[in-house]
Amino acid sequence: MEKLNDQYPDSGEFSGMRLEQKIMSRASKLRLPDGISSSEALSLLKVRIAESESEKSKSGSNSKIISRQVYIVSSIAAGLLMLFGIWQLWLKNPAINVIAQKGSRVEYRLPDGSDVNINSDSRITWDKRDFKNDRHLSLDGEAFFSIAKGTPFTISASRGNIRVLGTSFNVYSRPDAFKVSCLTGKVIVTTGTQSVTILPGESAEIKENDLVSYADSRINSATGWVNGEFNFDDSPLSRVLEEIERQFNVKFAGLDSNSRYFTGSFTNKDLNAALDIVCIPLGLNNEIDNKGEIFISEAHQ
Repeated sequence: MEKLNDQYPDSGEFSGMRLEQKIMSRASKLRLPDGISSSEALSLLKVRIAESESEKSKSGSNSKIISRQVYIVSSIAAGLLMLFGIWQLWLKNPAINVIAQKGSRVEYRLPDGSDVNINSDSRITWDKRDFKNDRHLSLDGEAFFSIAKGTPFTISASRGNIRVLGTSFNVYSRPDAFKVSCLTGKVIVTTGTQSVTILPGESAEIKENDLVSYADSRINSATGWVNGEFNFDDSPLSRVLEEIERQFNVKFAGLDSNSRYFTGSFTNKDLNAALDIVCIPLGLNNEIDNKGEIFISEAHQ
């Protein structure tokens, strides 16, 4: 599990910046004359320094000093010009992507102090330029959010949007399912023209193209994955196997799993144990080949 933290202080907090942030702040104020490239400006700087200092040259030792000064100043100028280019690139690419690869989980703190726990094979994307004033991000996959109080916080997912103030909730947004579970506070869930508000202990879910809300007696199981436990209630076997693929970074082959359903739970600690928990009650065998691919087949009586 990884922990990430990325803060972007306001312009008035220069003294509290990290060293690289101070450098970027200073470099951002550099401007080149119109029509002059970075390399041309550097060459011109070298010539002018050399012309100015040559008038003071009285001996061979002075020439060496001047050459050294030209070298030092030119190196500094080149570094600042490079930083200016990096800063320009930073402005043109403001999106931050935080990705949890298959078989991993990421804990991430946003600039406003909100915490996000990102499940395997999921990502969040947000704009670093003005996040504190416009708290918005996109989610692909599953994540648990603990939102710091402040301005409205919005999340865009492929099949719906979520709007909250200060609260904690889980969002499951995969190609075949969309579900939001509220643990604290209040959450507004929207998809298309439909919108519902859910309170602690309630979930909102898309069922047969309708957004429905309900008291969820299994609300705590929605966040079990944060501790490595995955719970299913009469879920399609295909969805269960997809979760195993994400958690263990493996691939299934062989069985058509769309017509079977599974109720139960497994952890992401042991692949063989997870496979047995799912397959044995359904009368299935599993076999892992030397390439790591898992074949599922009917158990022979």
